[in-house]
Amino acid sequence: MSHSTVTADEELAAPAGQRTGHKLASSTPLLLANLVEALAPLLRNIALAHFLPPGQFGLAISLAVVLGLIEVLSDFGLPVFAIRKPDELPSAEALATLHSMSLIRSAVLALILIGLSPLFAQVFDARSSHWVYALLGPVVLLRGFENLGVKEMVRRYAFKREAVVIASAQTIGLVATLVAALTGAGMAAMIVGMIASTCMTLLLSHVLSPVPYRLGWQPETAREAAAFGRPLLINGAAVALMTCDRLLVGAMLGPVALALYNVAYGTATLPRSILARFLTNAFLPLFVEQRDQGRGARPLLDAWALCLSAIAFLYGWGLALLGDRALGLVFGPLYQPSRLFMCLTGLSVGVKILTLLPAPAAYANGVTRLISWGSILSAVSILPAAISIYGGSTLEVFVLVMAVAEFCALLALARLACQAFPFTRSTLAFAVLLPFASVGALALLAVMAPAMTFADWAATCATILVCALFAYGVVLRRTGAGTVLFAQW
Repeated sequence: MSHSTVTADEELAAPAGQRTGHKLASSTPLLLANLVEALAPLLRNIALAHFLPPGQFGLAISLAVVLGLIEVLSDFGLPVFAIRKPDELPSAEALATLHSMSLIRSAVLALILIGLSPLFAQVFDARSSHWVYALLGPVVLLRGFENLGVKEMVRRYAFKREAVVIASAQTIGLVATLVAALTGAGMAAMIVGMIASTCMTLLLSHVLSPVPYRLGWQPETAREAAAFGRPLLINGAAVALMTCDRLLVGAMLGPVALALYNVAYGTATLPRSILARFLTNAFLPLFVEQRDQGRGARPLLDAWALCLSAIAFLYGWGLALLGDRALGLVFGPLYQPSRLFMCLTGLSVGVKILTLLPAPAAYANGVTRLISWGSILSAVSILPAAISIYGGSTLEVFVLVMAVAEFCALLALARLACQAFPFTRSTLAFAVLLPFASVGALALLAVMAPAMTFADWAATCATILVCALFAYGVVLRRTGAGTVLFAQW
């Protein structure tokens, strides 16, 4: 495979710690790419909702659900290990080992997906389309050939190439999906887009990597990667359980209900996973550098917690304010949820964002067991929601039960994070409680005054926004976390 030499990124690719400023600002290309990564699936879902009948749209979504579940179940963090691997491991030999491990994983997953394709078709009542589910196997196998050299450059604050790979793959996947849907491919349009996106990722990862792709085996690297990734397999199982909400809705209520739920809740939560990857990738090099230089971690941890909290609040607040109207306008009245549903969704998504609290520090220091515990606690929260939907509850009650259970899990995770890392307890408590209390107040208001006019609703939301931003400003100033963030920008 061809590869490029480091030219424009030479300054960025300097070893971590040699660059002195603008570290977070250097991640701007990655942020833009992650925005594309969030926007492309959204545009895809909007188009498919208009081009396909609700049943076919639901089945297309089921393909993404199945692939996502199988991927996270087997995720043991090879791309993350490429970023945070110890300096004493030679880069070329380590990458060759990671490539081999990635290919082995993909081959096993491909066989599993092909073998289980009839079962997936049975669950979603699409028995005649089991061959479409079988095509998920080749998609996963192709992903195993990706060159991880581009991801390794993120360690050195070189984000541009990774950004190009992400944005290009998402764009090509979107175009291919839309063309396939317009030509009558039905639910298979989703598979066409997946194949196109994967092929573009492979092409650009090999072209832009400073290290040529090759397979190899270095026992030391394999042991380090396995030790790093084993707890993440537990994490993957827990994450898979957390994402079973769509599987539950689809299996219990059918593909039409899955289409409605995916538009209302799935679309609202779609940017969250993209945002999570961006934030982790942007802050991970800072925590790795702090680890390597032996500096105190508390200022950076507090700054990270407050940054994450503000993002969680703004995300949930935005969904509560405009979520129902935006989805109805974009997808049509058939897919417009209630105001209460979007408030509860904002509550749930905000909690999900805050579960990233220990992530970059845990990855940087190899404490992946904490990541697994966080996912396990969050996964358990789906069980009360599953019981509620099995008992015939509405989607609003389903999301409410899930959000409250997730918040309880977040409280337990925050306590574990305080034990593992030197967070300031009062700052962490503020970061966890303010988003939940603010968006929760809006949800309570939506229950008490469901007929409130939009003008009154917007005025109430604006009042809560001003109060919350004032509180964040006071805490940032008193803790000095704002100075830490600006110093890294």
